[in-house]
Order: sequence, then C-alpha cells, then structure tokens
Amino acid sequence: MTRKRMYWVPNSSGGLVNLGMDVGDDRVSGLSYKTYSVKDSPWSEQQGTPAAAERALPGARCAAARRTPVLVRPRPRFSAPNPVDNAGLFSYLTVSWLTPLMIQGLRNRLDENTIPLLSVHDASAKNVQRLRHLWEEEVSRRGIEKASVFRVMLRFQRTRIIFNLLASCCLSIMGVLGPVLIIPRILDYSEERSGDVPRGVGLCLALFLSECLKSVSLCSSWIINQRTGIRFRGAISSFAFEKLIQFKSLTHITSGEAINFFTSDLNYLFEGVYYGPLALFAAVSLIACTISICLVLGPTALIAILCYLLIFPLEVLMTKVLLKTQRHMSEVSDQRIRVTSELLTCIKLIKMYTWEKPFAKIIEDLRSKEKTLLERNGLLQSLTTTNLFIAPTVASAVMILIHVFLGRKLTVSSAFTAIATLNPLRLAVFYGPFAIKGLTNSKSAVERFKKFFLQESPVSYVQELQDPSKALVLEDATLSWRQTCPGIVNGALELERNRHASEGMTRAQPPLHALRPEDKEHSLSPALHKINLVVSKGTMLGICGNTGSGKSSLLSAILGEMHLLEGSVGVHGSLAYVPQQAWIIRGSIRDNILLGGPYDKARYLQALHCCSLNQDLELLPFGDMTEIGERGVNLSGGQRQRISLARAVYANRELYLLDDPLSAVDAHVGKHIFEECIKKMLKDKTIVLVTHQLQYLEFCDQIILLEDGKICENGAHRELMRKKGQYARLVQKMQPEEAKQDTPWDTAKAAEKPQAEGRAQATSQEERLSENAVPEHQLADKEQMEEGSLSWSVYHHYIQAAGGYVVSFAAFLLMLLIVSLLIFSFWWLSYWLEQGSGSTGRRESNGTTAEPGDVGDNPQLPFYSLVYGLSLLLLVCVSVCSAGTFTKVTRKASTALHGALLSKVFRCPMSFFDTTPTGRLLNCFAGDLDEVDQVLPVVAEEFLLLFLVVVAILLVVVLLSPYILLMVVIVIMVCLVYYMMFSRAINLFKRLENYSRSPLVSHILTSLHGLSSIHVYGKSEAFVSQFKRLTDMQNNYLLLFLSSTRWIALRLETMINLVTLAVALFLAFGPSSSSYKAMAISVVLQLASNFQAAARMGSETGAHFMAVERMLRCAKMCVSEAPLHTEGVSCPHDWPQHGEITFQDYQMKYRGNTPVVLHDINLTIHGHEVVGIVGRTGSGKSSLATALFRLVEPAAGRILIDGVDICSIGLEDLRSKLSVIPQDPVLLSGTIRFNLDPFDCYTDEQIWDVLERTFLTRVIILIDEATASIDMETDALIQRTIHEAFQGCTLLVIAHRITTVLNCDRILVMDNGKVVEFDSPEVLRKKPGSLFAALLARAGSSLS
Repeated sequence: MTRKRMYWVPNSSGGLVNLGMDVGDDRVSGLSYKTYSVKDSPWSEQQGTPAAAERALPGARCAAARRTPVLVRPRPRFSAPNPVDNAGLFSYLTVSWLTPLMIQGLRNRLDENTIPLLSVHDASAKNVQRLRHLWEEEVSRRGIEKASVFRVMLRFQRTRIIFNLLASCCLSIMGVLGPVLIIPRILDYSEERSGDVPRGVGLCLALFLSECLKSVSLCSSWIINQRTGIRFRGAISSFAFEKLIQFKSLTHITSGEAINFFTSDLNYLFEGVYYGPLALFAAVSLIACTISICLVLGPTALIAILCYLLIFPLEVLMTKVLLKTQRHMSEVSDQRIRVTSELLTCIKLIKMYTWEKPFAKIIEDLRSKEKTLLERNGLLQSLTTTNLFIAPTVASAVMILIHVFLGRKLTVSSAFTAIATLNPLRLAVFYGPFAIKGLTNSKSAVERFKKFFLQESPVSYVQELQDPSKALVLEDATLSWRQTCPGIVNGALELERNRHASEGMTRAQPPLHALRPEDKEHSLSPALHKINLVVSKGTMLGICGNTGSGKSSLLSAILGEMHLLEGSVGVHGSLAYVPQQAWIIRGSIRDNILLGGPYDKARYLQALHCCSLNQDLELLPFGDMTEIGERGVNLSGGQRQRISLARAVYANRELYLLDDPLSAVDAHVGKHIFEECIKKMLKDKTIVLVTHQLQYLEFCDQIILLEDGKICENGAHRELMRKKGQYARLVQKMQPEEAKQDTPWDTAKAAEKPQAEGRAQATSQEERLSENAVPEHQLADKEQMEEGSLSWSVYHHYIQAAGGYVVSFAAFLLMLLIVSLLIFSFWWLSYWLEQGSGSTGRRESNGTTAEPGDVGDNPQLPFYSLVYGLSLLLLVCVSVCSAGTFTKVTRKASTALHGALLSKVFRCPMSFFDTTPTGRLLNCFAGDLDEVDQVLPVVAEEFLLLFLVVVAILLVVVLLSPYILLMVVIVIMVCLVYYMMFSRAINLFKRLENYSRSPLVSHILTSLHGLSSIHVYGKSEAFVSQFKRLTDMQNNYLLLFLSSTRWIALRLETMINLVTLAVALFLAFGPSSSSYKAMAISVVLQLASNFQAAARMGSETGAHFMAVERMLRCAKMCVSEAPLHTEGVSCPHDWPQHGEITFQDYQMKYRGNTPVVLHDINLTIHGHEVVGIVGRTGSGKSSLATALFRLVEPAAGRILIDGVDICSIGLEDLRSKLSVIPQDPVLLSGTIRFNLDPFDCYTDEQIWDVLERTFLTRVIILIDEATASIDMETDALIQRTIHEAFQGCTLLVIAHRITTVLNCDRILVMDNGKVVEFDSPEVLRKKPGSLFAALLARAGSSLS
C-alpha cells in the first residue's frame, strides 16, 4: 500500500525540508517539498543549524555528538523524528532508547508506518557530503591514482574509533578484573571457611558487577561500530550512485557489476567499518591478558600468549587466500547476475525461441563455477569459525603441558585462574577474525569501488554558444566512444582509411569471437569524423543515412555522451531527447510524461493530442493514470515511443533531438505526429530529426546525409535534389513506392474525418478519466511480507535442499563431538589436577580437604598428559571434518534453492513477468542468494556451536548442586520467554530490511537504462534523492535490526550474570571438590557472553533464513505455464508441413483482470502464403504474434496449424517449429557470434552465410516490424532477402510501412483487436470504403 512518509533533511537556507514521498513497493513518486524555518520548527531545539550540517563542517558534525555524553537526558519538549536523537549516554550505551519500539513490537503495533525514520545524523544526505569532502581532500593531496579509500574510511570514523578504543579498554579491564583479583579470593574464601559472610557476599557481588560492566562495555563497542557502519554505508552507496549518475554513458561497468556492487560489495564495505575496529579490542585484550596471566602463572604463561599470537597470522593467511577466492568469485557472480538480468529483461524473446533450457544451462554452469569457489571460500570461513572455538582450549592445554613438563608447580587454583584470565582472549580470538575478514573483504570491494565509481568524471565538452541565433554548432568535431590520446587521432584516422581500402580489395572476415556489440566503445577509430555543422535557431535539421552511418552517434555527441578528440561542440538553449528505444519508468502514463515535473493541464492535453495518444488513453482502463509495467511491457512499441515523445513535448525545451521517433508508428499516426507535433507544436523550436522515412525530409530547413561517420551532403531538400547525389538517389528509390499508391485522396480524407471526431471525444474522455481516483497497484501487486516467526517449513525446505535430514544430522553430530571434546578437556584437566601427586588426600581437623600436592610428582603424569594431548589432537581433526562437511551441506542447499527458483521462474507465463518487477526477481537472485551463500552459513555455524557450548556449560554448572539446577532452570526459562516475546520486533526489522532491497535494485536498473534522458531532462538530482531515500529506508531497518539484537543480547546477558552470581555464592558457601569448583567458576564466566552470543546469533540466523523464505515465497508464486511437452501427445517430426494457420472464434486477454484484446478472430492463412498485417498502433497486430506463440492462453476459441490445435501440444513442440524476428531488438552481452549462435550450434562458415542472407529452416516465420528503424535501402535489401530465403514458408509480416507489404499475397487489417479486412492488396485497394485503402492513401499523403 502506498504511504505518505515524512522525510526531514536540512536545506541550505537554514530550514528543514520535508521530502514527502509516496513510497510504494518498487518506486517512490510524488516529490513534495515543504520548507520550514528552524526557529518555527518543533525540531529547532534538537537539530542544530541545518546549513552548517549540510556543509558537514567539524563543528556541525560534532554538535550532536557533544550532546550525547549527558548521562541521563531530560525528556524533550518536542520529540525528535528518531528516539536515538533524544537518548542520553546511559540510554545510548544500553540501547534503552529502543525499548518503546520493542514494546510496540511485543504488542503487535509495530509496522513500516509506525517505525520512525532514520536519524538525520545517520542519513545519507548528510554523511555523503562529508565523505565527498574527505575524498576530494585525499585526491587533492595525493592525486586520483594514489588516493586511498582506506585512508578516507579511517578519517570518516576516526573520532568514533577513539570512543571504541575507550570501550575496548573498559571491556578488557573488566574481563581480567574478575579472574585475576576476585575469583582467587572467592576460591580462597571457600577454602578458609572463615565465617565472614559479608566478605564472601561482597566478593560475589563484585564479580557480578564486573561481569555486568563487561557486558555493557561490549554492547557499547558494538553500538558505536554499527552506527558508524550505517553512516558509512549510506555515504558510500550514495557517493557511488552520484558518481554513476554523472556518467552520461556507461562504458566501464555493466549492469551486473553495478547490481553486484550495490548488493554484495556494499555489505563488505559495511563489514569493514563494522568489524574493523574490533582489531583494537583484540590488541588491548592481548596486552591486558598478557600482563595478568604472567602475574598468575609466571613466564610460562607467555606460551599461551604465543599460541594466541600464532592464531592471528594464521587467520591473516587464510583470509588472504579467501580474498583471492572472493575476487574470482565476484567475477563469476557478476557474470551470473548480468546474464540473469539480461534474460529477465528479454524473457519474451527467450520464450519465443524456446531458449529457456539452454540459457538455464548457461546460468547453471556459471552457478556451478560459483559453487566451487563458494565451497573453497566457505571451507576457509568454516575453519576460521571452528578455530575460534578450539584455539583457546588448545592454547591453554599447550601452556599447561609445557608448564608441567618444565617441572613448575601447578595447583588447581592457579591453573583455572589462568584459564579464566585467558577468557577475554577468547573474545579477542572470536572477534579478531571478524576484523581481519571485514577489512580484507572490504579491500576487494574498495578496489572495485575505485575502479567503477571513482574514475574521473567525464569532461563536459559541450560549450554554451554565445550567439543566440545559433542553436547548434559543430566545428571540425571528431568524436569517439573511447577516450583516446589526441596524438593518435590522426593515426587512427589513417588506420581507418587503410582498413576501408583493404576491405575494398579483399573481403576480410574477422574472427567472430572478436566482434562485440560494445565494440563501438572500444574501437580505436573515431565514430564521427570532422563534423562541421551549423543549425540556426528555430530551424529543423533532418539527418539521414544508411543504418550504422553515425546518425544516433551524432545525437549522442550533442548530448555530451562521447569523447571529443578534436574540434568543438556548442549548444544554445535547453535540450529534449527522444531516444530510438523509448525509456519507460514504472508508474502511470502521466508519471512518465511529467517525469516529476509540475502538472500543467493545458500543456499536458496538448502533448497528448499532438502525440496521438488520446485514442490509446480511451482504450486503457484508467486513462493516463493507467500503470505501465517495467519497460512498458503492457504497451505496444508505438505507444511507448509516443509517450517518450510526449515527455519531450511537455518538457517545453528549446532544442529537440528526435532519434527516429516515427519508426514504431503506422503511416497515419506518423503523419499526424509530424503535422501536429513537429510542425505545429514545436514550430518555434529547433529540431534535429533523425529519420529513415525520407518523405518528411523535404519539410526540413536543412538536411545532412551521413556515411561512415562523415557528412557526405549538406543543404536544403531542393538543393540536394538538384545536385543529383546520393540523397537524390535515395529519394528517387522511394518514389516508385509512392507511384504504386493510386488510391483516391477523398478516401483518405473520408477516413480521417471520423478519426478527428474520435480525437475530440478521446480528449474529453481523457479529462474525465484523469480526474477519477484509480486503484493502487493496478499491474504489479505489492510484495507480500510474512509476519511473525519463521515457519518450520522454511527450515524443512532448506534441510531437504542440503541433502536431507540424515546428512544434516551428520553435520550436527560432528559439531556435538567438537563441544563434547572441549568439555572433556576441561573435565580431564580438573580430574588430573585433583589427583595431585597421586597420594590420597586427607581431611584436616577443620573439615577442609588438604592440598592434593604437585601434579608434577604424580607417577601417572605421562598417562594424564597423553590423554590430555590426544583429546586435543582428536579435537583438531574433528573440527576440520566438521568444517568440510558443513561447507558442503550449506553450499549444496543454496545451489539447490537457486536451481529450483531459476527453473520455476523460467517456466512462468509472460503475465508473471508483466506484473513482477525485475528488481524484485533480481533481489532474489543477487541479494537474497548472496545472503544464503555467504552470510547464513557463517552465522548458522556459530549459532549451533554456541548453543552446544551453552548447553555443555549449563550441564557442568548444574552438577554442583540441585539448587543451582533449579536456579538455572528458572533463569533460562525467563530468558527464553523474554527472547521469544521480543524476537517479533527483531524479525520484523529484518524482514523489512530484506524487502526494502527490491525497490532499490529496481531504481538502480531504471537509472542505468535511462541515463541519457535523466541528464537531458535535468532529473539527476531527483534520481539521486530518490536513491538516498530508498537507501535510508533500508539502512534504517538494518540499524534497527542490529540495535534490537544488541538490546536483547545485553538484557539476556545481564540475566545470565545472575547464574554467575548464584554459582559464585555456592562456591563461596557450599561444599564441593576444590578442583570442580575451580573448573565451574572458570567455565561459568563464559556462560553469559556465550549465552547472549547464542541468542543473538540465533536471532541473526532466523533473520538470515528470511532470505530463504523470500526465495521459497518467490518460487511458490511462480505458477507454471503449459508443459513444454504434453504426455501422450507427440507431433510428427515433419510437422508442420504446409504451415496453414486457422483462427477459430479466437479471443485473448493478457491477464484475468484485463479486457479482451483480440475479439472473435476467424481467419485462415494458407500454407506458404505471405501475409502482411497492418493497422493502427495498438490495434492488436503484435497480440496476434503473442497468441500464435501461446505466450498467453486463449480466453476462447482455438488456433490450428496444419489441423493441429496448438493448445493440445507442448509449448516447446510448438515454439520450436516457429520463428520470429521481434519488434524490439535484443543484444546480449558478449560477442556478436554469441548473439548469432548462443549455444555454439553452427560453424563460422554457416554463420557468415546467414550474415549474407537470412537463412532459417522453419516453416512459419513471423516478422514483427523488424525493419521499422532502418533506412529504405537496407529495408529493400531485407525485403528482397525475405522473399528469396523464405520461399516455401508461411510468412507473417507485421509492418508500419505499408509499402513493405504491398507485394504480399494477402493483407490482414486489424483495428481494436478485430479483423477488419483480409484479402489481396489489389482487391482491398479497389474496395469502396476500404480501411487498407485509407491507410495506403495516408501513407501516400505522408510520402508526398
């Protein structure tokens, strides 16, 4: 549901600006700006000076920070938009500011509308300015090549790193205070039995207090890091998008690489800032523990420290290998995401060619490569995780064994005190690899970020002309798609001339793998040579030339999208641009025309009329408020082109660049647009018109003819005709076609009269429709979000994808064995130390047990040492096996989920793709899959190990006394209930964060596809602001999710500290073995941190399983179209032989809730017949193709091909027998050979033969306006090739150029989804009142 949200940011005039936006599922629209002065604003007391904040100066930046140290802040008179802005120091460090939201979640009153917006101090608008300022300073100091993003990252967070260091020092001090000072005194007190109860209770309370302070310090460190990470994440993503939007054409990055950066690399950069400062905690803990343990155990304690120090180089080495694998994996992921994105974009063509299986195989092969790298990467990550658990135990064991081997005295108290003193190092070892991994992963992301987004901004070579009488001037302009050194331009031109000369002598065939669609960007030779052109203000320039002569490149040069090598380009006045392929954004028709601009009703209606859109709006269910699907999927090509033209007309600019705007419309509509729009509406404008329809060029004031990027002829129409050059020959070739059209003019005029009446009626209808309320989500439904906890079915499907319950249980069993060996090593050490010298202990007179003696004197010392050492060796072996097994299982699961989702999506009908945004699907294949691949296995493994460790510690503790058991049961039950209650809010935050990615991905894709239009219409700032809005929304949910996990972890840890207090009290006053007491107090100190970590990791595991839930939900939504092969029905091998097509009472509508678009079609197309299909734009011509290929199932009636009902056979059996040349050209990334033969089925010789003449063996061929955007000469060549190569085929030719179908056997005329006429051209031309004759007359009128 669309909702209105308040979004306050400071403006430059010292006020607060509300970017109030309607936020839907996949778009943000309706920008409304409301400005309030600070003194009148209720936020004036909290915000500081917005103008200063906007400049991101240190004083403004620190203004909010200076207010935080107030311990308890009084309740403000007016609440800030986000509660964290009102938080005092205590509330901030303990996350108490989040408590009201958690309670709202408990009461089920929390949703996306009640969640506060991101704090203005964390918003990307403020932080990106600071990051940009820091980067510019770095570049000015060291230059673009030597500038370091890491230095900028450090400067961005340097103040917060200092606070993090203070929190780390406090954490380290509290971590060693208990084991070094308090625990020995408690153990001594329990041995003395002095009867001084207050002293014993005081020691236990001191231990409890130190543990609570340790918990708060740890929480504070995380809180500081995560807020810094959110700020940096918003800043660097906005900075990257700003840099991306600055490029008018992207030649250095693909859409797959861009999406991968914003879905994966961005998370690595966030982790670098989030986890990186933990290295400080590791260093501080190492220093504190080294000093403390040396005081307890002496110099041999350094052995344990040395073991710990060896862990870090090992982690660094493993992380370097991981980083190398990560780079390679990112490349493979880029390819997979790019291919998936392209296939989702052109899925209609894929289905028509029955390419689902081969392209699915390509993606699966890429996924297989990715899986191999994922397993290698995952093994290193899993080894790192298990190392975190076993390394402290191994280090402690090596220390004790060497200590005993050296003959030094070892007592129960000193041994377990030393182990307890090393506990803070467990955290250091646990968090250290996170820091190393975060920093190293961010290194690769930084390199990609710098490569893609920190390139020097393109130089704007288009100058503003000072002479107002000139609208456009190019002087000796030589331009290329690739930036080239000026010194080699002449050489490149010479090379180009030589190449043309050599081609004239011998026909060289370059290797096909070297020919790429993007070669225009990488070609050394310029695309435009020595262009000299002057266009006066208010005139119309016509540009013509053969396909590939440089016409579109000339428009790109004027737009500033190319690289100027020589000469100059000057423009006077504002620009409007209509690209050859219309750029359509998701939204209504009105949204596409206004493009965020103000609504001027009179100008808007004029734009609709002159672009001939009124009749189309009358047919649409909600007029101009009808929602258009992504890329205009529910519109015809002509409708999309006219909307793009209406956008330009409504923009009311001075210079119009029109790139073949009439190619996708029929002759009548084309004539109307030329007369009403170009000649009348834009009569006072300067127009640059690129067209292949030469009949319109005589109305141009100036004409240029391009050939191979050079101007061959330049002048007025009559002047060029008198020269009898190439232009004159082109026009003369067109004249015979005109001569064929001898239809009387009165027929045309008679047909135009009712059309004019219809236009007036349509205009009135449009006015009525546009004012009516329209439903939301007409086409694409809002993405549904699950509520509550995850259902067991999600885990069940994941386990099944991993290989089943047996395999998953085996992986779990290995983890259980690891924890069992860890606890065994503790117990064995306790048992060994209890034996002492081997003599039986005796009771002293006061009831205490005598000191068991030195373990070094025990005759069975080798046996105890051997068991202790072998248990550790076995622990290491089991850990390696566990890591390998877990990696295989989890990566198999993610790959199986990807394969299942891919196969289901590819089998969906076209209606699914019409109503489902590509960004939503890409989010599953990129963002969600990346989460399941790389994040979920890590957190799940940590959770399982932590959970088993907590259970093991509890088992050790409860063996002390039944009272302790009762206490533990009560506390654990309370903690679990508490966790279950408040996990609702955590799940909600994570779900919202997951679902907020889809509109962000859609926005990025839309922006990438429409860079030219965004720049021309001055919408860069609007699109950047929209990106920041969507980024802040996602970051807000992410910050709330992370903060909520810390909120619940701190409170659970505080509760578990009560268990520590209870154990300490029992040890101080209860009877038990001294060695077991020491072991119990040593392990219980790990309980609180492990329990809260287990609870937090459990929350994160459940949260990341929501990515699995989304993938499963998406797969569940995929309703399969008809089967590829029908069981029991097999087509003859040579079917169809004749190619006869029969429509019987056929009706079709695109979706169940849409109107019928084909009405009662009854016709028969004979075998081997060539049928031309004509009609007004939107009359149903392309719908016939949709029906023939069964992209949509019939609403009624049937289609027979050679007597076989096409609905009775499988889709692959049908579509594999048909061939199509589609309306919209599609080029996939890769070589030209790959585009010609994606699956490597033919030899180079066969492909060259195809290039020389089209060659297809299928009996039924459909050509859907394939020659609309090419010149007349090439069109004639193609038409001749069609008739030669397709002899003996049934040929259906959909065309806007009437002249191209005059040689067809019969003509099918469509209007409003009905067959109006169907006969030979000769009969129809002579038929009175014939609509075909009228269309032919209008075409003749246009030509004349």
